[in-house]
Amino acid sequence: MTKRFLMHKRLILVIVWLILVILSLRIGVLDFTFKKLFSGDLEAQEVLLVSRIPRTVSIIIAATGMSIAGLIMQSISRNRFISPTTAGTTDAAILGLLLGYLLFNHLNIYQKTLIAFAFSLLLTGLFLMILRRIRFKNVIYVPLLGMMYGALISALSTFIAHRYQASQFLSTIGVGGFHHLAQGTYELLYIIVPVLIVAYLYANKFSIAVLGEDFAKNLGVSYQTVTIVGLVIIAMVSSLTFVTVGMLPFIGLVVPNLVSIYYGDHVKKTMIDIALFGSAFVLLNDIISRLVVKPYEVPVSFTMGITGAVIFIWLIFRRMKRG
Repeated sequence: MTKRFLMHKRLILVIVWLILVILSLRIGVLDFTFKKLFSGDLEAQEVLLVSRIPRTVSIIIAATGMSIAGLIMQSISRNRFISPTTAGTTDAAILGLLLGYLLFNHLNIYQKTLIAFAFSLLLTGLFLMILRRIRFKNVIYVPLLGMMYGALISALSTFIAHRYQASQFLSTIGVGGFHHLAQGTYELLYIIVPVLIVAYLYANKFSIAVLGEDFAKNLGVSYQTVTIVGLVIIAMVSSLTFVTVGMLPFIGLVVPNLVSIYYGDHVKKTMIDIALFGSAFVLLNDIISRLVVKPYEVPVSFTMGITGAVIFIWLIFRRMKRG
């Protein structure tokens, strides 16, 4: 593909992204128009500043973080069909929050994030260790193993919840959506920004990690250090997003794969495109969630589960067709 063709695709992506941002600011339960805003209407200004802008910014940050976390996980695992939602990372966060609730009863949002981070880091690292010991002839088996691993963690969470009468608590966590974000909550997502800066600085090393441990050593790159940094980034982004927003299914899986079709596998060169495409994907699903049963909303995890599953199935058939 020529450089001119890629720039054309990128321009279209930026335009689509801007349109979705404007629609996200415009659409909602409360009456809001840009005409009222520009005429000095105080209520319109309050709706924009208190509700629409924080929600849209939260979507962009969370979507960008989860998309890049998926890209990093695919790089260090050397598999295109793996992501935080198909490797037990989010299920590990749920288990951590459940145990934290049972042990300490009441936790603030920062304590929840730390517990979710610790369990995500530990159990995701365990899954990657399992992957390194198993050699699959077909990479499509990897997400299946990841889903089995996540189901095992989820079953453990369900057992503990039933055993200690915490089923109601378990049913309330993990449903993804941006409608419940309030001041003092969504600001936690801003921590993702410096984490993404670290990811950008390590981008070239993640690209080298895709080539394997021996190749990385020959280039003077510590494969173990890159893997640990990648795991910390994945766990941090996943836990922050999960505690603040909830589960965002398939985004870390489908977005890096779709972008790589046009831009290749170079981590640093594709990060901006993945950020734009990932946030556009979640913005679109969030807008659909607001319109399906207007004036009510359905969780964005519901719409993303449908659209993401369709894209995932298409990616599998595309991979099988190309051998």
